[in-house]
Amino acid sequence: MRKLQYSVYKQETGSAGGKAKNDAFDILLANGFAPSYKPSHKRSIRIIQQYLSLRKIKKDTLLFVQYPAISDALMKKLVKRLKKTKATSVALVHDLPSIQGMGGETDNEIKQLNAFDYLIVHNEKMDAYLKEKGYQGKTVILGVFDYLHDIEKPVCDTPYENRICIAGNLDKGAYIRKVDELSSYQFNLYGVNRVLDLTQINNAQYKGCLPSDEIVYLLDGDFGLVWDGESLDECSGIYGKYLLYNNPHKLSLYLSSGKPVIVWKQSALAPFVEENGLGVAVDSLAELERLDLQANYENYKQNVMEVKKKLGSGYYLTQALARVMEDIEKETEKK
Repeated sequence: MRKLQYSVYKQETGSAGGKAKNDAFDILLANGFAPSYKPSHKRSIRIIQQYLSLRKIKKDTLLFVQYPAISDALMKKLVKRLKKTKATSVALVHDLPSIQGMGGETDNEIKQLNAFDYLIVHNEKMDAYLKEKGYQGKTVILGVFDYLHDIEKPVCDTPYENRICIAGNLDKGAYIRKVDELSSYQFNLYGVNRVLDLTQINNAQYKGCLPSDEIVYLLDGDFGLVWDGESLDECSGIYGKYLLYNNPHKLSLYLSSGKPVIVWKQSALAPFVEENGLGVAVDSLAELERLDLQANYENYKQNVMEVKKKLGSGYYLTQALARVMEDIEKETEKK
């Protein structure tokens, strides 16, 4: 079976999403999935390349697609091609725009996903959600997104001082405006910041927007925070509730930087963090004022360093691919 991956245009986006897709491309390449085309730097030419590359999908093809990564118009053509050739297909779900706050209808999303024989999904909660909404294919749990980096290169490691990192698109983290209520902590902020006025937050410092391949070695703090929405008491609003299903890529950044994490106890990623001893899960950030985070810090750090090695080598996606391939082989033997 010929392994083919639908190409992505690799560039530094300054966001976790760009890094996640670029890394997945490289991990797939290492696992024998050839690119469907070599993307031009000119967008107009890339669009033509995308359509022409569909011809490479044949009956003996195992096609891998990163979802969502292509336009609805191209997706329709791709679905039509898959039906015509009866090629085996796999999609790695990065996001679900219908519940992410990015628009789109759930029915159309499920219709698109049903074009794939296999989905690699973030966690058990996302798996259950998609099946409840009507996905009919097979699923494999990813667990956490990989974060390719040099595992031998030192990361920022300083004495414990109750400092918490927040990385990502700071513009959508309305709760950040309230972190001065957590007076026991200092917050170091990294990422896109167009609207946040830090002069009003006494215990927060903006550290800039660093390239995704550099920030992993420079992130300064004791813990990384995975939180979203408008409130310190819970992850609220569209962005906050998305954590019920989503494994944010910033989790992988923090762990790859050697940082234990603080997560919302109701989030889909909380079981992964707690079961692997990677940090703490809280219902409200107000709990941090009562917790002694330093008590188990060294144990958290040791566990984080083990996971860091896996993230840096592409372990999680490689394992998911292996489970897909094993199932394909079983199905082939039945025929």
